[in-house]
Amino acid sequence: MSTEELTYSQALEELRSIHARLSAPDVDVDKLLEDVTRASVLLDFCQRRITAVGEQLEEVLQDFDS
Repeated sequence: MSTEELTYSQALEELRSIHARLSAPDVDVDKLLEDVTRASVLLDFCQRRITAVGEQLEEVLQDFDS
């Protein structure tokens, strides 16, 4: 699934799932690179989303203070 189709909550849930797989004692080495690459994409998406929401909140709070 493309990150364009994800919500923050869905991305976070997928990251938790990847973390669980990577933390397992019997990690699938054949899927390791795919999981780490996907986690990197999801982390970037989450970071951008948090930044965007933070900026929007600042704008709303500035308008509220005016």
